[in-house]
Amino acid sequence: MLVLTRMLIVAAVGVVAYSGSAYSSGKNPTTITSLKACEAAIKDTQEARAGNPALGPKAGQAFESLLELAGQRCKDGEYQYADDLLVIARGMVATE
Repeated sequence: MLVLTRMLIVAAVGVVAYSGSAYSSGKNPTTITSLKACEAAIKDTQEARAGNPALGPKAGQAFESLLELAGQRCKDGEYQYADDLLVIARGMVATE
């Protein structure tokens, strides 16, 4: 169980780190520009999770780990990376 969670986290961080060069060239500007906006985005993502109780326990743990990492990125002022992590987390709980 921990192995899958760790693999998901490593994959998410890898995607964020690999795509970092796209942001340096001005592509994909983030909508998060402050700590307050970042915290609001995390809260919105948590509310999206509350609206989708069908998420399993392993995926739920990965979701929570993504939120923790996004929160740390917010505190570090790395809003683009926090936004990327939140996009992944919102994708996990999206419904059609």
